[in-house]
Amino acid sequence: MIHTSESLRAQDSDFENYHYQLEDGQRYQLTAGELDWLEFVRGRYAIADHISNNLDEVGVYRVDTYGMSEALEGDGGFPKAVCLSDDTTLQAIFFYSCFEIED
Repeated sequence: MIHTSESLRAQDSDFENYHYQLEDGQRYQLTAGELDWLEFVRGRYAIADHISNNLDEVGVYRVDTYGMSEALEGDGGFPKAVCLSDDTTLQAIFFYSCFEIED
């Protein structure tokens, strides 16, 4: 199953939206806007490199929660990606799926 912005947003409620918490190996199809963001930040932020390294040729990201968390922490924006709108599904996935890396 490949998650899409539409399939995840259809599950939204007025309370916590833990359906954005994806597990390792699950897949998410980036939207056109998210792909534009990725192109804009590629090479400048660790999270962009992480997404690029786990993205197939049609824009499907395979979730790696450790790599995601490490990249977001390295960029200093944990638990959110730099320059990515809070309104995007990808930002919600980051927020709900990443975790603090123990030293």
